[in-house]
Amino acid sequence: MESRADIKRRLILDTAKKIVMENDYNALTLDAVAKQAGISKGGLLYHFPNKELLMKGLAEYVLEEYEKNFKKYGENDSTKTGKWTRALIEVTKFDLEHNAELNVGLFAASILDPEMSKNISDRYKSTLKKLEDDGINPLTATIIRLALDGLYYSQTLNVAPLEKERVNEVIQQLLKMSKSEG
Repeated sequence: MESRADIKRRLILDTAKKIVMENDYNALTLDAVAKQAGISKGGLLYHFPNKELLMKGLAEYVLEEYEKNFKKYGENDSTKTGKWTRALIEVTKFDLEHNAELNVGLFAASILDPEMSKNISDRYKSTLKKLEDDGINPLTATIIRLALDGLYYSQTLNVAPLEKERVNEVIQQLLKMSKSEG
């Protein structure tokens, strides 16, 4: 069972994520989060004494959600060969459909803290290691990973983002690639 402090912390992080997704990083202020979450600023400061720690907390929170979903997709795939590659495709698809929430926290952390950026990179490498040992051609897994990275950055940075239908077509092609390699 979650404690009240954990519930409040999650409320703060969900609110911060929503503010950034609906606006941008500049809209993320401690006052805005407290007001939108319906808590006192003192209650917010108890959990996150400053904006930098709030953004780091947001990055950690989103990364934990990513890892939980990645694991869930992989463990629920009954076909052993390529299951972690498909898990990465599915978690990316889910994330892209929900405004690429993963990148909100990851970009925030990278900008603020090189050590956090290294932590994120190291954790992502553990995901990539699962792809290397996935039973499909490692080059195919790498191409799939890079295509997914491209979808993220295109959408997040608004660099010629694809239409939703084309994104779905790309995802379906990547899934086929992960299956045909087995």
